[in-house]
Amino acid sequence: MSENEKISWIFLSIAMASQKAPADYNGISMIADGINHAVPTHKELQSSITWLINKGFVVSSNKKYQLSDTGKLIYTRASENENSLMSIWKNVEKSLEKD
Repeated sequence: MSENEKISWIFLSIAMASQKAPADYNGISMIADGINHAVPTHKELQSSITWLINKGFVVSSNKKYQLSDTGKLIYTRASENENSLMSIWKNVEKSLEKD
């Protein structure tokens, strides 16, 4: 899996895990496993989340994470007219490649 695929996987996991409230690593990992049938390593989570925070796509508070307003916009656009989680993931990946 490429670095961009990993980051977009974690981004999508955060988007889904934090729909009602900010999510911790465990909540993000559970969603990531459901998306990709694989549990991300601590290093994958940490490096992806750090990248996403540095780019302004995710915000953190008390070791819990959620999309920023910019991240929500990316997720909304990636989800438009899509019925498949894999299609949304690919759209997120394309959006994050630009940055």
